[in-house]
Amino acid sequence: MTGIIELRQIAENDWKARYQGNYGIYTIRILTDGKKTLKFSCSCPSDYHPCKHIPMIEKAIAGQMAIGNKTEKQDALQIEHIIANISSDKLKEFCISRAKYNPEFRNAFFLEFGANAKNVKGNKYSDVIQKLLALITLDEYEDDYYNSDEEQNIDELDRWIEKAWNYLDLKQYDEAILIGKAIIEEYSQWLHENGDDYPDRFSADYQSLPFDIIEAAAEHTDKTELREYCLSEMIKKKYTGTDFYNNFHYLLESLEAKADPDSFITYQNELLAKIKDNSSRDAEIILQRIVDFYQNIGESDKAWAVIEENIQIRSFRLEAVKKRIEDKNYSAAKKLIHGYCKQNKEQNPQNEYPWRELLLDIAQKENDIPAIRKITYECIKNEFDEENYRIYKASFTPPEWDAEREKLFQHYSGKKYFSNSAADFLAAESDTGRLIKYIEKYPMADKLEKYHTILAYDYPEKTLNMFVKAIAIYTEARTGRTHYKYIYSLLKMLSKMKGGKKAAKELVTEFRVRYKNRKVMLEMLGEFS
Repeated sequence: MTGIIELRQIAENDWKARYQGNYGIYTIRILTDGKKTLKFSCSCPSDYHPCKHIPMIEKAIAGQMAIGNKTEKQDALQIEHIIANISSDKLKEFCISRAKYNPEFRNAFFLEFGANAKNVKGNKYSDVIQKLLALITLDEYEDDYYNSDEEQNIDELDRWIEKAWNYLDLKQYDEAILIGKAIIEEYSQWLHENGDDYPDRFSADYQSLPFDIIEAAAEHTDKTELREYCLSEMIKKKYTGTDFYNNFHYLLESLEAKADPDSFITYQNELLAKIKDNSSRDAEIILQRIVDFYQNIGESDKAWAVIEENIQIRSFRLEAVKKRIEDKNYSAAKKLIHGYCKQNKEQNPQNEYPWRELLLDIAQKENDIPAIRKITYECIKNEFDEENYRIYKASFTPPEWDAEREKLFQHYSGKKYFSNSAADFLAAESDTGRLIKYIEKYPMADKLEKYHTILAYDYPEKTLNMFVKAIAIYTEARTGRTHYKYIYSLLKMLSKMKGGKKAAKELVTEFRVRYKNRKVMLEMLGEFS
């Protein structure tokens, strides 16, 4: 049964819900301004934005808020009266007890008062964030993780990131930077210590957003101190192989862009000198940083020089090939492609993406018919592909294509089983006569589902009968709710054909006699009775 399992306000105007849907439990987050929704997210698999769950939760929030607004003022006065009449010791005891067992209360307490506590690390926010992360357990996120493909949010960090952005709005830049640093240092340590328990579970934003906060604040603070912070912090082992490490470099790039460009390039070259293989992924990352840096400061000639000097890097060679094609230097472009494939022992470049697409682009620009045919045939010989088929066909004259078409069909259909490529080829050729004969040999529901609209135009009655037969065969061999849903969808398709409504009704009438014990299926197909 679907519906809202849980709805709670985790902070002011910030709501979190859990919803039992058709495909598991979804986690929904909605941030409002007290009246309208500002941000939302849902872990359901829907392609719609927003999905249907967002208005459902908005309505439920409005209901809770309506109830809450009636008693809010009265409750506030009552709380004020109670606090005035209890001892400070009792209030402390309550706060300690509630923080121990209530994560929302604990987070709100730390967020409001934690930074005022004494701190041995020098950053007043570090201990607070460290303690919040230490209280996270796997159980809190277990259901959401296994019922969603999306990365998960950590409410505690969300609150601190929001607080940092608020400090930026208030022009309290040093406070925003301190929070950013604390999240970087403590969250990276937490991941480092719990890597086996939390493999890629949480949002990658937590490895980048703190750097965005620091970069935004850096425009108004001492960049030299931040540069020294990056250089001293990023060498720690816990950052190795993480997004944190790369983001330190991006922050450095931003800090040095105007202040000291030569210093940034010198540091990157020092890192590059330590790498033995200049074609490795590590080398590529550093070189790409240098290229991006030059482009960002408007020195594109220097960026391009780095690319040309390092075409052993695959991505750089791709750019070099594209530049030569743009300059109409096709022979040089082909030489770069074949040279790279030979050096790296890749297979025939005509089979390898993206070299194949670049070679085809060159062949078309040169009107090299043999090359066009060779490249596109390699793309369609094992599996039909309509885009390359169109290009391949266009390279033949009509008389030439008549012979080639027959060869291609025999190539696809010369198997003892149904060939999707053969059917797709006939559909692309609009050869419905041969297509309907081919499908007649294999009257399967999924084949009729795919091709019935094409066939029905020329052969309406025959297609209808084949579809009815395919649905009957499918229904006879399969049981279970998933299959019943598919049978329902097939009957809906059948109903849209000429004479299909009557055929669907007759088929379901037959099912009611033959499969009288399949109560779930018959209930699902009741629409066709």
